[in-house]
Amino acid sequence: METPTLLSKRLRLRPILIDDVEFIYELFSRSETNKYSEYPDLKTRDEAVEMYDKFMRPGGESRFRVIIERLGESIGTIGMYSNSKDHKRAEIGYDLMREHWGNGYMTEAVEALVSYGFETLGLERIEATVDPENGASIRILEKNSFQHEGTLRKRFHYKGG
Repeated sequence: METPTLLSKRLRLRPILIDDVEFIYELFSRSETNKYSEYPDLKTRDEAVEMYDKFMRPGGESRFRVIIERLGESIGTIGMYSNSKDHKRAEIGYDLMREHWGNGYMTEAVEALVSYGFETLGLERIEATVDPENGASIRILEKNSFQHEGTLRKRFHYKGG
């Protein structure tokens, strides 16, 4: 699947490169980044390289992830996965450095990615799974016209819960 470069009012979303491994390590070594995800906090740069190779390297068959940049500074990642051309659907996921929370950057990045999915990829459905305790992520999705369709009890097990 082609990894796009997208522009919004304040952001550039671009393919993640091997040169971004230091940023990946910085972002995913933080507990607050991983609080609502299945990922453990990265402990080494080698783990960041492994994460890049498995999930972020451009050219994934049914997924892509991009760096979110503001004024040339990497501040987060966002991507689509489980992309199904047959079913015209995909899921999104995203992460943002804590210092940039509360500024509307992720709402803007989600808007750009959703527009790309519908307008360029021809998707008819874009989904997101969010922990019910993650109010900030729920608000981001609501601002982007996502609708709550149900609670998937015991769907994911991570970090002892």
